[in-house]
Amino acid sequence: MKKNYTKDLEKAARQMILVRRVDTLARLIVRTIIRNIHVKHAGIFLYDKSKNEFIVKVSKGKIGTKIPVGFTKVNNNNPIIRFFTDENMRKYFKQDFLLFNRIDYCFKSKRMSRDKNLVEFLKKLKNEFSLYQAKAFIPGFYGNNLVGILFLGAKDDESSFKPEELGFLTVLASDVVMAIQNAWLFEDLNGQLEINKKLFLSTVTALATAIEAKDKYTMGHTERVVKYAVEIADNLSGITIPNVEEFAENLKIAALLHDIGKIGISENLLNKKSALNHKEKRSLSEHPLMGVEILNPISEFKDVLLGVKYHHERYDGKGYPFRLKGNQIPLVASIISVADAYDAMTTHRPYRKALSNERAIRQIKINRGKQFNPVVVDAFLKVCVKQGTIDGNSPVPLITSQSHELEKPASNAIRLP
Repeated sequence: MKKNYTKDLEKAARQMILVRRVDTLARLIVRTIIRNIHVKHAGIFLYDKSKNEFIVKVSKGKIGTKIPVGFTKVNNNNPIIRFFTDENMRKYFKQDFLLFNRIDYCFKSKRMSRDKNLVEFLKKLKNEFSLYQAKAFIPGFYGNNLVGILFLGAKDDESSFKPEELGFLTVLASDVVMAIQNAWLFEDLNGQLEINKKLFLSTVTALATAIEAKDKYTMGHTERVVKYAVEIADNLSGITIPNVEEFAENLKIAALLHDIGKIGISENLLNKKSALNHKEKRSLSEHPLMGVEILNPISEFKDVLLGVKYHHERYDGKGYPFRLKGNQIPLVASIISVADAYDAMTTHRPYRKALSNERAIRQIKINRGKQFNPVVVDAFLKVCVKQGTIDGNSPVPLITSQSHELEKPASNAIRLP
């Protein structure tokens, strides 16, 4: 009884449409062949355009009959490749596929046996069949270009391939080529996107460096804020983030550019050692908005802007520039706020000396729920415990207000330039 392969082909085609990785696609194809044709082993040669050769991408079957992946590489002079790409060779077989028993038939043909070159070529083909323990090779073309070749071992019952099985394999090979072309296109696009991303991040880093060049006291500040922000994000709990990878990427960029608006602030103001007057404070507090103006034309920065725009807002609503409160403040901005504060306190600034790590951590803790989002502070403290900066079993004692290095105790605020 003939098997109807239509449903199997439709199922395989639907699956292949969803696959975007060539290696994964190759494994799917081979599994489909083994499941439907019941061969002892099967594999696929795929064209590698970067090397201009065909490589065994996947091979599955019983132990001793499968070919090691990547072990076999053949060029255009290989007899199998020549058979499918040379019209003069294919005309003798009058078939799109190549069967082992067809070679024996050719040897017995008086007309073919008189052609010494053909006989020599057929011997080489037979050796290739023996090398791969194959009984059939099925090509896949995209236009006139050979993209891949399916190779199949003997069937489990040692019977010959039936016409409906060869038809199934021929149609499958055609579907495979289209799927592979789509996968290649997708990989090329991803490769280009990765190149663009690297160029983009290089530009972002250059912008961050330009900021630090204006302020001799904050050299390395941006890099450290990025590091702290990423560590805090990795230790968050109790918050659901829909797209973690995208959030992490936006957080890194936002942390890199959180102070981009300082490009528009006077160097004298940034490096002033004495206390700032009201006008100077107001001028300095405008740098988040200046950052937004600089980055706003970049449409991809929609979520990044949240960190730049709101990283000086306070959880209690006493921050700037919009006096947002609580969960009105985007998470990316709340994380940068803690990372920024910690680095600001632990590095020397024009208006004060650096605090010790322990004192800075205490100050972060007493501002939990005031200046900083409690969930973010908890994540920050987890980082500190993991790094051994504080003892996870001991409470963090409150810092006293004896130091000129902090603003007035009543405000519980940390000055961040």
